[in-house]
Amino acid sequence: MASGAHTSTDGAGGSAYPRAILLDPNDSGLVLARSLAARGVPVTHLAIPRYAWVTRSPGAEARMMPPPADEESWLAALEELAQRGPGVLVPLSDRAVELVTRRRERIPPVLRSFEGPANAHLELMDKASLYALARRVGIRAPWNERVATMGELEALAGRVDFPCLLKPVLSHEFRRLLGDRRVIVAPDAGALRDAARPALEAGLEMLVAEHVPGPETALLGAVTVRGADGAETLAYTRRKLRQYPPYGAGSILEAVPAPEVLAIARRLLDAAGFTGVSSLEAKRHAGTGEHVLMEINVRVPQNIGLGVACGVDAPWRIYATLAGVPLAEQAPQRNGAKTIVASLEARAVPAYVAQGDLTVRGVLRSWRGVRDVSGLSAREPAPLLAFASDQLASAMRTGRDGLTARASRPRPAAQARG
Repeated sequence: MASGAHTSTDGAGGSAYPRAILLDPNDSGLVLARSLAARGVPVTHLAIPRYAWVTRSPGAEARMMPPPADEESWLAALEELAQRGPGVLVPLSDRAVELVTRRRERIPPVLRSFEGPANAHLELMDKASLYALARRVGIRAPWNERVATMGELEALAGRVDFPCLLKPVLSHEFRRLLGDRRVIVAPDAGALRDAARPALEAGLEMLVAEHVPGPETALLGAVTVRGADGAETLAYTRRKLRQYPPYGAGSILEAVPAPEVLAIARRLLDAAGFTGVSSLEAKRHAGTGEHVLMEINVRVPQNIGLGVACGVDAPWRIYATLAGVPLAEQAPQRNGAKTIVASLEARAVPAYVAQGDLTVRGVLRSWRGVRDVSGLSAREPAPLLAFASDQLASAMRTGRDGLTARASRPRPAAQARG
């Protein structure tokens, strides 16, 4: 098992709380680690190098890992951590959720998790089965068709209303093979074929789905936690203000009332018999005003900082529910509070400005009310400096790749002069 580049005091000595093991952390990892460590919870990150910066929080230890597809390395790390005493597993990526769900029998029982073969995580992660469940319980979901081959796509193309969306059945598998831009708007049959071909030829199943009209601010969400007894221990609602990539994850979000979306989440989770953390998203249809289910993430959302910014203490309520720690009644959410997902906003803002969709003044206006930036703070310089270094290295790699691509293009023949 690979060990991390740094290890700080884990607080395990004398702690009354089981260790929180954060699996495959992204921006949410720093928020969770800081919040839990402040309450005396020992925290361990099992992280991949891409998000090493989130592990720099004081009071947490970190181990650098290969991608979760290397299951044996992760299972060995969990076996070693189990020998140190009780713990709770908090997956922060779809890959980590799938690992714990499918391999729960290999993980020592002293490490508790919401995920397991008897729960509905995999059913809800799969958009085809998610939409089928939604229709069975009367929740409006986009029309969609599942395709696995170009032949199936050709047979479908004549029956599709354009524009339509093309999205992967399992987003994390698509991201692993083909990159971040997972949802594509296809204006016609030719564009649909061109967009689908790389994924289908890579063996990925795709959904051809309805394009629900409306701006990105019409994307509303509900984050909930349900305990083993079915009790709801966390609930707050939000909207997207910006996202990256297009039709991707929110890079800046705001706490707003969305009772209709919370009601959809509760009905869907009841029908699935779901236990654990979820973040459901629905879109208000620009034409009809109805709320249409988009997706549900069955893990801690990358934007969990909003659950701190809006005053509901989301990290603690997630941990306490899983660890069996009694909870007081949740405080009401503070609407208007905003969070920035630093790793996404750093890419979203330049893209929006370059496309003419946003001005610098508009960026600054959108940042008013921000109370959290992925847990980064000048009072804790180590994560902030590590994040800045990571972004600089990424920009330099992008620049080098662009120069290489331009240099490799054939030059047009010189025009004859008259």
